[in-house]
Amino acid sequence: MRYISASYVFTGKGNFLKNGIVVLDNNNTVSEVIDTGGLIKEIPFLEYFNGIITPGFINTHCHLELSYMRNLFQKTQNLSGFIEQMLQKKQPFNKETEEAIIRADYEMKSNGIVACGDISNTTNSFQVKSKSHLFYHTFIEIFGLDEALTEKIFNKSLEILVVAKKQQIGNVSLVPHAAYSVEPNLFKIISEKAIEMNSILSIHNQESEEENKFFTDNPGNLSHLLQPTGWKKESFPVTNSSSFESIAGYLPKKNAVLFVHNVSTQSKDILLAQKLFKNRYWVFCPKSNLFISNRLPDIKLFENEYERICIGTDSLASNDTLSVLEEMKVLQSNFPELPLETLLQWGTINGAKALGIDNVTGSFEKGKKAGVNLIYDLDLQQQKLTKATQIKVLA
Repeated sequence: MRYISASYVFTGKGNFLKNGIVVLDNNNTVSEVIDTGGLIKEIPFLEYFNGIITPGFINTHCHLELSYMRNLFQKTQNLSGFIEQMLQKKQPFNKETEEAIIRADYEMKSNGIVACGDISNTTNSFQVKSKSHLFYHTFIEIFGLDEALTEKIFNKSLEILVVAKKQQIGNVSLVPHAAYSVEPNLFKIISEKAIEMNSILSIHNQESEEENKFFTDNPGNLSHLLQPTGWKKESFPVTNSSSFESIAGYLPKKNAVLFVHNVSTQSKDILLAQKLFKNRYWVFCPKSNLFISNRLPDIKLFENEYERICIGTDSLASNDTLSVLEEMKVLQSNFPELPLETLLQWGTINGAKALGIDNVTGSFEKGKKAGVNLIYDLDLQQQKLTKATQIKVLA
């Protein structure tokens, strides 16, 4: 048995336990959580740390296969500028790009991440995932704007699904990329498959105001950029509504759905989501949002959705770290009213729920193998992260 204690223990639920103790068995499975009432007792071989102990973090949105793109992009002010660079800088899969994936997987582990919701457009990351210490839920992402190619595109995604299952890389879903990159017939096919598989869906949602313009009479730069890939105005009905309102009807209502980014999401979108999607989750990737559009989601609008908010890093194409802790720092800096317990909940148990693995990780509860992180060099009196705050993986 290991007895691990710290100034505070965040169990994944509720308030901090002052001088709490997490008891692990020889397999690092939680045997017991002891609330000492703040009074630490003498226990043989007790490991005590100055800081906060938390369960392992859940990175709910990443693109592992794009890890070779680190430091290749210029900071942009809009999504179309970022996509344009993406189209220009894509490289074929080779030893160098595979090594970048290996490093990124290790970086996440070193930053206390125990599970990851990862986007895949290819099989490039599958070998690494099959050997990783992290749990992965792979979202095989589908783009398709040319109706004539819909069947071919979907069949290609099914081929990737077969490889994923063969290589045993964890749980897998087939998902749409975004409102602006999937034509209605393909949306329908993806949704039907999700219902058949009872799978978790993920979709990039309102990452930029450009997405909302996409469904108006003046679809803007994004449509011009996508014309070479098969975009046609007649394929996307003019709704003069937000992109979320325009495509919500295409998504299955009983499946869990992860809405990622939500930079331009408004109250009406949230209300519609509450009405339509019982198993909804909102994934924030603040560092990526600042890099791509220099804008963050309006967190105050999500005040009644805190139990459904998760944290992601996005890819190294739009981020310089794969660290849930660093994302929390950005959120705290921009929204100082957010309690640290809330941020930690978003980075642990909420992410586990979103990926459907909260029965095995995300919180310190008997029988779970949640991982143990120590957050140190923070302001313990105010319970605030600082620029100097770091993480150490204890189990």
